[in-house]
Amino acid sequence: HNTILEIVSHTLPQHLFNHSTMGNELSLDILSKTWSIDKDLLSILAYAIDDDMDEDDDAIEEENCMEAMERVRLDWAEHVTKCKHEKSFGRKYRMSHNAFCRLVNILKPYLERNAGKATRGHYIIPQIAVAVGVRYLAGEPYTALNDIANISTTTSVFRLKNRFIWAIMKCDEMKIKLPETADEWERVRQGFENISSEKLFRGCVGAIDGFFAPIQQPRVKDANGNPMSFMSGHYGMFGLNCQAVCDARERFLFFGVIAPGKTNDNIAFEFCTHLKNVISALPYGLFLVGDAAYTSNERMLTPMIGSQRLDPVNDAYNFYLSQVRIRIEMAFARLVTKWRILRAPLLGSLSTISCTLMACAIMHNYVIDSDGHNDHLQFNNDNCNIGIEYDFIVRNAPNGMTYLPTMPDGDGEGYYGPSLVTSHTVQASILQVIEQLCIRRPRHNIERNGVGSGTREVSIEETFYAP
Repeated sequence: HNTILEIVSHTLPQHLFNHSTMGNELSLDILSKTWSIDKDLLSILAYAIDDDMDEDDDAIEEENCMEAMERVRLDWAEHVTKCKHEKSFGRKYRMSHNAFCRLVNILKPYLERNAGKATRGHYIIPQIAVAVGVRYLAGEPYTALNDIANISTTTSVFRLKNRFIWAIMKCDEMKIKLPETADEWERVRQGFENISSEKLFRGCVGAIDGFFAPIQQPRVKDANGNPMSFMSGHYGMFGLNCQAVCDARERFLFFGVIAPGKTNDNIAFEFCTHLKNVISALPYGLFLVGDAAYTSNERMLTPMIGSQRLDPVNDAYNFYLSQVRIRIEMAFARLVTKWRILRAPLLGSLSTISCTLMACAIMHNYVIDSDGHNDHLQFNNDNCNIGIEYDFIVRNAPNGMTYLPTMPDGDGEGYYGPSLVTSHTVQASILQVIEQLCIRRPRHNIERNGVGSGTREVSIEETFYAP
């Protein structure tokens, strides 16, 4: 019946299927003889098409009513007053109101549009565009943003989000940059010197590590025909390898979406051409600190591994190196805690995902520059919509971390090998100071990580220095 209905409705002129015409026996007789169709069947088809046309008319009328419905844009001033009264602005927008206003002023040249072209005169002000973008990065779904900003369609929210991310990427004032002058490098060095016990790593100018960003399975054309190169065997999910360097304040000095998630950090680092050139040009005595995935040399210090750790001097070296290296892990934890879109696999093309990751890193720096580290004043974890994705990712994170570090596949063969190269002067000088001053890992740390875990006993030599 449906097949006949479709054929006849596309073959006969539409006006012949008007219900009033079909009620005329003469018209039915003429049509049945002309098209060799049974008159009873033709009558049934006529009523069916007529009912279908009535339904289409009802749908069009309903759509016109929806389009004609007036939407009142969010009154931003009233919204801010309400948030301040409830002390919820920082929790919702991940920053203070002053920082938000400054962000609007910075991005306004990139967000303003011709108000005369707005639909029915409803111009979306830059404050709402920034609000939508910030809350999107904070983990709000499109449907919630649609209701919050009182914007007519999800498509409009999508466009606003893209405009916000595009503005951040275009703004030179907000770009993540490595230090360029000697004074800038010195400020970074002093920051690490202040947090390094005994000033052992006072030459540190950055902590480097990899960050695994979960994504949906990439399209074949985006993945150069090999989507499985993005699959992490350790986490069992697709992702991207991001390389980052931070200072002692946990600000990113460098952040890049570098390689597929299957790539280990030492290989991904080789793709960071600009970063490698800057590091190689550092004056003697300045260096970065990283984990055992990187190659140890004069300008990259990594921890001792394997049997090397059994020596008390090397063990102390590892502990005090971790004091400065942990800053990059703290930066990643802060990144995914504040910008919770990173808690779940990111959706979209690889270029879109890369822009989202860079926007989160840029906003990470902006909030630290504007508000410092007053996160306890900005948002409460209990009040944030963490969801299932948060629980899933944290369950897979090693050592109770709140983010996903890059990890090797399988047994990690070839992952720790590069750090065995330890015969360089900077590392030897630090080890010499540790030995001369009889510096050891603190006793409380040994008891917690050594005896408490049952891995080894504490020797008398190890407990000699116990601040």
